[in-house]
Amino acid sequence: MKKSTKGALAAGAAAVLLMGGAGTLAYWTADADVEGIAVTAGELKIINDSCANATWKFDSAETVSGKTYAPGDLIVPGDVLTKTCSFEIQATGEHLRATLDVTDPTRGGSLSGTNLTIDDSFQIGGVDVADGVITEANDGNVVNASITITFLGTSGNGTQGQNVSLSDFGFALQQVHN
Repeated sequence: MKKSTKGALAAGAAAVLLMGGAGTLAYWTADADVEGIAVTAGELKIINDSCANATWKFDSAETVSGKTYAPGDLIVPGDVLTKTCSFEIQATGEHLRATLDVTDPTRGGSLSGTNLTIDDSFQIGGVDVADGVITEANDGNVVNASITITFLGTSGNGTQGQNVSLSDFGFALQQVHN
């Protein structure tokens, strides 16, 4: 028999052996059942807010404290405008934590943002909310919130006659989880 014929027969025999044994390779396996679970998500909402109808008020030492700002009133360096309102927190869920914050407004006009500061503060039951953090324990609490805009007293002559439009303010609750 020729070498090439022997080689072909050997290759064919190897192929038959490999194909015949392909289904016999086995590994041991084991499994266990795991009981399923039904879950329901909690909620994080701001409800019953009075912020849309609240007015901006002057609280500068140069103006009668609490004077309502009216469109067309002119502000000067050092003036502070504050909007105070309230809303209820709906916060349900195990170990829920969230931060309260004021959303950045849309700015328009020529008065530079470096001449204005925007701050917020939050109180529940007359107590400051530390770092704006609430938990599920605050579910149903009423938050007294303030936005304060300060026209910096260090603003120079270049700010005279300039304007700024700040719109789309809002308060936000953002869940934090660590």
